[in-house]
Amino acid sequence: MKKTKIALTLSLVCTLLIGNSAISFANNFSNTVDNGKIENGRMLIPLRAVSEKFNSEVTWNQAKKSITIIRGKRELLLHVNSRTALLNNAALSLDVPARIDNGTTYIPARVFAEAFGGTALWSEQERQATITIGLQQVFIHTEPLKPWRMSQERINVLNAKINEATDLSSFSQIRTYFSPYFTDSFINKIIYSNGIKNNAILTKMANITYDSTTTARMHQSAYFESSPINLELVDRYVFYKLVDNQWKVDDVNVGRQIIGP
Repeated sequence: MKKTKIALTLSLVCTLLIGNSAISFANNFSNTVDNGKIENGRMLIPLRAVSEKFNSEVTWNQAKKSITIIRGKRELLLHVNSRTALLNNAALSLDVPARIDNGTTYIPARVFAEAFGGTALWSEQERQATITIGLQQVFIHTEPLKPWRMSQERINVLNAKINEATDLSSFSQIRTYFSPYFTDSFINKIIYSNGIKNNAILTKMANITYDSTTTARMHQSAYFESSPINLELVDRYVFYKLVDNQWKVDDVNVGRQIIGP
C-alpha cells in the first residue's frame, strides 16, 4: 500500500513537471499585497490588487459602479454596496457588500477565494490572509509594509546571492563580495565549507516570517528530476538578521530527499 501511494504521488508530480526541469510547489507564484482591512470580523481585500496577482482580468464600469473579474472559465460581477453578486451569471449572496475606500474596491477574502475555487485562511499572529487557488498563493497584510520589513527587491537580491554562493571557487574576494548581503558569521561558515552545502538554484520565493523586528526566516522548496524515474525534493531554510539597518542572510540550511517509485 505504501509503495502504491508513493507511486501515485510520483505520477502526479511528474505530470506537473512536464516541460519543466524544476518546479516549486508551495512557493510558486508567492506574492504579497498590503492594505487589507478588518471590518466586523471580516477580512476585506483590495480587489484589483489581489485579482491581478492571480493573473485575472479586471474591468471597472464607472457608470454602473461595478467591477468584473475573469479568471479562466469563471466570471465574478460585483456592484458597489450591493450584497448580491453574479458568478457565471448565477446569483451569489455576500455577507459584506463590495465597497470603495479611497478609490480602492474591497470585498471579503473568502468571497473572492471561493468564487474562483480556492480557500482563504486567516493568521492572527501574522495579521494576514492567505488565499490559495490551485498552485498560486497571495498573502494579504492588514497594514502597509512596516519600515523594518524587507522590501521585495531586497528579498530578490539576497536570494540571488544565496544561489551564487553554491560554489565559491570562482570568487577571489569572498568576504568583500558577500559582505553587503551576508552576516560575518555566515560568511565564515561558507568559506569553511567552500559554499552552501547541498544548495540548489531556487528562484521562487515564499512568504517571509518575522520572528521579531530583527530576525526573519523563509522556507523554499522545489522538485527536480534526478533520474528518469526519480525526483529530488530540495528544502531550503533561509534565516535573516537586521544588521545596521540592513537585512542580511544569517544562515542557510538545505536538505535533499530522493523520491522514488
